[in-house]
Amino acid sequence: MRSTKQKFSQAFGKFEIRCRVPHGKGLWPAFWLLPEPKSWPPEIDILEIPGHETDRVYMSNHWVNPGKPQGNSKSITGEYKGPDCSKNFHTFAVEWEPGEIRWMIDGELRHRSRKEVPEIPMFILVNLGVGGWAEAPDESTGFPADFEIDSVRVWEKR
Repeated sequence: MRSTKQKFSQAFGKFEIRCRVPHGKGLWPAFWLLPEPKSWPPEIDILEIPGHETDRVYMSNHWVNPGKPQGNSKSITGEYKGPDCSKNFHTFAVEWEPGEIRWMIDGELRHRSRKEVPEIPMFILVNLGVGGWAEAPDESTGFPADFEIDSVRVWEKR
């Protein structure tokens, strides 16, 4: 996992990654944002791709569910079925501003959220998880697995 926790965070702007994801059941590449200082929710998932469905991208905005115990959240998730993201590099971005988050894949708008948009500085995480939401690996999953990252870029909202 790579993180900018306690090194870089900002509220609003554009957050972008150009990457190629690994294919294999149980692999879970992700590019996401969490609040600084770390807490949960909110969370903005710029991309989550289950390794057995590398043509599906999940994009989410998670927020506190008012009146519920700590750790309970609500969310809006968009799903995009497109090209196999394990075959070539693709660019995934979030354009985050007060009142709206827009998710872009290869420059095309693929999802939008206007509900409970966070307004606090958030730090970046890039990781390749194994198991969990992406299910457990099986004998067809190749290891080692590589989440290939060409670049991560951030622009400040002015």
